[in-house]
Amino acid sequence: MAFERNPLSLSLPQAAFEKWLRDSGYLEILDRCVLDHARIAGQGSLAALSKVIKINPFVNLTVEDLLQKPVSWTGEFFDCGLGPWETFSWPRTITQVKLRMEENVKRYTGNYLILVLIIFLCFLYKMPLAFVGVASIVSLWDTLRKASDEWGLERTSFRYRSLVFLSNIVTVVLMVFCKIAVALCWAGITSFLVVTMHSCLRRITSPPTPQSTH
Repeated sequence: MAFERNPLSLSLPQAAFEKWLRDSGYLEILDRCVLDHARIAGQGSLAALSKVIKINPFVNLTVEDLLQKPVSWTGEFFDCGLGPWETFSWPRTITQVKLRMEENVKRYTGNYLILVLIIFLCFLYKMPLAFVGVASIVSLWDTLRKASDEWGLERTSFRYRSLVFLSNIVTVVLMVFCKIAVALCWAGITSFLVVTMHSCLRRITSPPTPQSTH
């Protein structure tokens, strides 16, 4: 899409132009435009880095975003169809970082959740004791649920609250003894880095159109 020069374009504020691109759905054009001078590298790099750290792309996620199905891994997530050079690029400005992270996190929420699960399972595989601890905690709370249903315990009863209190203590002991907290911590850090890197480097491209078969 090309914009012709006209006298009005000279007086159009940057914020208004950016808002028009967002509202019109031209996120791909907005991603390829350098609309600000807050570059990641160069002068003021520390200030720019502090702005990047403050970006929270997860704040606008909705329940619908969390329940959406993952897109094709090879057909969109890792490749837009035009090769890696057109799919990934280093962001040049803070605006690009924020725009890409917010859009990609919403678009690829299903894929990111699968990656987080795979990373967590990999850490559990490397830490068998943590895997045993997780299995024990799941079995503990499942047993409590079944027992409360069979015994007809009310959620507000003293007996049920006592069982929940004891289950919480056992859960904490298992998390510390089996190093589940350590596995969760490392899995969380790794997942955050993976999601951040992909959402920053992944260009905003138009979703592939399904090919019709004749």
